[in-house]
Amino acid sequence: MLIPCFGLFMLTLTGNPAQNPPSMEIIKVKIEAADLDRKLLLQKLNQHGIDHKMRFQLDDQDFAYRIVFETGQGKSQNLVFGSGGSFNSSEANASVYDAKGVELFAFKRGQRATDSGATNAVAKEIIKRILKLRALSK
Repeated sequence: MLIPCFGLFMLTLTGNPAQNPPSMEIIKVKIEAADLDRKLLLQKLNQHGIDHKMRFQLDDQDFAYRIVFETGQGKSQNLVFGSGGSFNSSEANASVYDAKGVELFAFKRGQRATDSGATNAVAKEIIKRILKLRALSK
């Protein structure tokens, strides 16, 4: 009798495990990029947006932001070992527009080891700037 009562007592202490997750704001975006780049940027936006309760969703018609995005190769200087020289590195460019077509901001992130790393840096910067724009408009 003692064990079933203890088990029931422990269940009441754990609370409701099926509580609703924190509400996420859905931000509809149109991403103009190569298919692989589009998927990677959306993944990185959602990965970092969760910290700010933001979830990004692709929408070609009813979007809040249009993002023109591309990855490419750049040059980095190797000045640490030997006589220097250069090597290829990944970079990513983004231009972000509002729904009316007004450019809000544009930037480039370079000297990353991979396209994923450059895209990651761009996603973080897009989120940071959207949050700043929203704070200024309040």
